[in-house]
Amino acid sequence: MKKLVSASVIVAVMATLFVPALAGASDSRLGRLHRNRMEIGRALIEVQSTNWPSVLPYYTNDIEYHDPIVDIYGKDQMTEFLGRLFGSSPDLVTTIEDETLIGGVYTATWTMVGQFSGVPYSAKGISIIKFRRWSTRVHYQRDYYSENDIMINIPGLDEAAIGFRTFYRCSVDPTFDCPLVREEASAASKIDLATPALSPDDADARERGLFWLRRRRMEVGRSLVEINPGNWQSLLQYYDAEIEYHDPIVDIYGFDTMVEFLGRLFGNSPNLITTVEDESLVKGIYTATWTMAGDFGGVPFSAKGMSIVKFRPWSTRVYYSRDYYTEGDIMIGIPGLDEAIAGFRTFYRCAVDPTFDCPLETPAFLADLGTEDRTEDPQVAGSFRLKQNAPNPFNPVTEIAFTVPSGGANVSLRIYDVSGKLVRTLVDGYEPSGERAVVWDGRSDAGHLVASGTYIYQLEAPSFSEARKMLLLK
Repeated sequence: MKKLVSASVIVAVMATLFVPALAGASDSRLGRLHRNRMEIGRALIEVQSTNWPSVLPYYTNDIEYHDPIVDIYGKDQMTEFLGRLFGSSPDLVTTIEDETLIGGVYTATWTMVGQFSGVPYSAKGISIIKFRRWSTRVHYQRDYYSENDIMINIPGLDEAAIGFRTFYRCSVDPTFDCPLVREEASAASKIDLATPALSPDDADARERGLFWLRRRRMEVGRSLVEINPGNWQSLLQYYDAEIEYHDPIVDIYGFDTMVEFLGRLFGNSPNLITTVEDESLVKGIYTATWTMAGDFGGVPFSAKGMSIVKFRPWSTRVYYSRDYYTEGDIMIGIPGLDEAIAGFRTFYRCAVDPTFDCPLETPAFLADLGTEDRTEDPQVAGSFRLKQNAPNPFNPVTEIAFTVPSGGANVSLRIYDVSGKLVRTLVDGYEPSGERAVVWDGRSDAGHLVASGTYIYQLEAPSFSEARKMLLLK
C-alpha cells in the first residue's frame, strides 16, 4: 500500500513538473508557426520581379489561385503564371496596409503600383491565403482587385472604364456632380435618419466581456456584408457617425452620406443578395469573402468579392468599411461595355495565363509554342530541329541545341521576353550542317542580367521557324 501511495505521489509530482513544460513547448511551437505564417503570407503578397522564384517552395503542388480574370491549378501553372506576370510587370511593387491571421487563414489589404505591359497604374486590393494544417505551405490564394484600374490608362479602353464609373457614381454617390441626365433619385435615398448616439450593444459591452463582444462583432460584421434591400435601414445603428466607406469607385465619409449611398444603391439594386463564404475576426477587424448576385440598374450580374470592417474599441460600432470586387463583373453584362471588358480580359490572359488558348494575333515566334512534347517524325530526319533547352528551369546558364541539315544554312537563334521584345541574339549567320549547341548566360545583348521569368527562344532558317519556352529562376 505504501509503495502504491509513493508511486502515486511520484506520478503527481512528475505531472506538476512536466505538464506545464509540455504546455509551454506547445505554446512555443504555435507562436513560431504563427510568426512564420505571417512572414510567408506577407512575402507572397509583396513578391516582386526580383525575388518571385524564392516564394515558390511555399506553395503546395496542388496550389489553387484565383484573381478576377485568371484561375490557376497546380504548382507548374503557378510558376509559369508568376513568370509571365513579372515578365509583363517588371517594376510591380505591392505594399501591405492591414493584415490578419487566424485559423491558418491569412488576409491582407494592399496597394499596388507599377506597369502592366507598359501601362502605368495604381490599384488597391485584398488577398486571402490558406495554409495546410500545421504547415507553412499554402494551398489556396485569391486576390481581389478591379481591372478598371489598369484599363483606365489604356487608350481605347479608358473611355469604357471612365464611362462605367461615371454611370455608377451618378446612380449611387451623393457627393458626385453627375454630368449625365438622370431620373429623380429613388425615394429610398431621401430617408432622413438621425445619427444614432450608441449602438444597442455599446452601453454594457465591457461588462459582458470579450467572448460576448467577439460573438456580436462577428454577427454585426456578417450582417453588414450581407446587407440587403430588406434590412439596410435596421443596420444603420451599427455605423459610426464618422463612418468611412470605400469600394473600387466610391468614397463615402460620414453617416448622412452613408445613408444616402445605401438608399441609392438598393434603390437601383432591389434584388441584391450577398452571401458570406469565409470570415475571420482579429483585434476588431472583420474580414469576409462573399458572392453577390442580383442586378444593378436592370443589368444582371454575379460577382465575388471581399470586405474588411473595422470596429471601435470595446464597441460594435463600425468606423471603416471597404469592399473589394471587380467592376468587370457588372460591365460584362452592359451592351457597349461588354466588348471592352472582354477585350481587356483576353489581352490579360494572353499575357499571363498559361492555360489560355490566346485568340489574338501573336508574333510568329509564339505560334509554335507548346511543342515541347511532340515526337520526332522519321520522315523529317536531316531537316532543321530545335530541341528543348537544358537545364530547364535554369540558373544561371542553359544550353540550346539545334540541328542544321546537310549543306548548312543561314540561321538565327534569338531570345524574346513574353511581350515579344528581343532580349538576345545568340546566332545570326551561316552554320554548317550537324548538331549545334549554344549557351545562354541569362544576359541581354547589352550585357545586363535579365530578370527571372519565362522567355521564348526562336530558331529561324530558310523555310523554317520554330520557338520554345524556357524558364529562368534566380
